[in-house]
Amino acid sequence: MNTLESTFDNRSVGEIVSLNYHAAGIFREYGIDFCCGGGQSLAEACAKKGVETAIVAEKLTQLPWQTTSSGENYREWTPDLLINYIEQTHHRFVRSKTEEIAAYARKVAGVHGERHPENVEIYHKFVSLGHELLNHLEAEENTVFPLIKKVAELRKSCQDVDQDLMDELRRQLDLMEDDHEGAGKLIAEIRELSNDFTPPAEACTTYRILYQNLAGFEEDLHKHVHLENNILFRKAQALL
Repeated sequence: MNTLESTFDNRSVGEIVSLNYHAAGIFREYGIDFCCGGGQSLAEACAKKGVETAIVAEKLTQLPWQTTSSGENYREWTPDLLINYIEQTHHRFVRSKTEEIAAYARKVAGVHGERHPENVEIYHKFVSLGHELLNHLEAEENTVFPLIKKVAELRKSCQDVDQDLMDELRRQLDLMEDDHEGAGKLIAEIRELSNDFTPPAEACTTYRILYQNLAGFEEDLHKHVHLENNILFRKAQALL
């Protein structure tokens, strides 16, 4: 633990979260991007937010680093296991919640849009986000994930991997990370428009449910992108 404490400054925020997902809550508290911005060091991330690195590092050292269950140790999972988990957990969540949240957003925009015009923007941005994510899931499940599994299986059986196959996987990983960047930008804009998902005092039940759902969607998206960018895709690159 002492070694871990003394090297926070030199670790990327994505690596810190991959070591212990409890760190995500601390980074979220300070608005630090550990998903698309997971490659930046803790010091760089804190500097961008105007936060003292020592303060964040101190909070990180207080986390239960020794008690992470084997089920949460995603870094130790095989690519196949990670892919299955991502599909069954995060892809299923996006597909089940996107239409529901869009319906809430449409209703709130229609009823409250004149007095609170930010909700009209939130609706349009969420529809765009949902459209992008659903297309993204299809690309991952039909192209990217099968490529990762194929390369992993070839490496496991000590077979050569064709150069064209490696090049295509590299290209697809870049495309997926670009998609993640776009999705992260949209959900960040929705957070800003919604005042950190805080409805006004007079908000009706539907208004409040919408903002609660948007907050939950963001939290799931952050973990989803983290598991792919910082863990699964790094494992895939290591196979090339």
